[in-house]
Amino acid sequence: MNNISNTDFLRYSRQILLKEIGISGQKKLKHSKILLIGLGGIGSTASIYLASAGIGTLLLADYDVVEVSNLQRQILYSTGDIKKNKVDIAKYNLLKHNESIKYFAIKKKLNKKNIAKYIKYADLILDCTDTMHIRQIINRMCVDTNKPLISASAIGFKGQLLSVWPP
Repeated sequence: MNNISNTDFLRYSRQILLKEIGISGQKKLKHSKILLIGLGGIGSTASIYLASAGIGTLLLADYDVVEVSNLQRQILYSTGDIKKNKVDIAKYNLLKHNESIKYFAIKKKLNKKNIAKYIKYADLILDCTDTMHIRQIINRMCVDTNKPLISASAIGFKGQLLSVWPP
């Protein structure tokens, strides 16, 4: 099976069957590192899909705690998680979902001084934050480090998605 374990082949067989992914694409996913910033409505959902797809390393960044008002749209959390840190709960739940992935919890507010080391480590940055200031910092750091960025946001019934791939 071209250096892919039987377990991985069975787990990811549906996407391996897709000609756009195949075994070589699955290997790329397994060796990729994604920095996901913001574990709210979009980020918590995206993290589940990334874990399901077999991303090799998932860096989860958020400094917020779960609130009761999050539960209706942030599907990674449940009632017992209220007042607990989102990254801790996310890592715990995602490990149960797919234990073969490396998860790193970044439980701090990212800023100009500390974000560079995380962005440099990742192959792709997924911005699911909800404040313009941090979005601008993420964008600037991605430009400066020549990293691809996917930025997503939603409010009410409207959403926005932007992907920027370095030349």
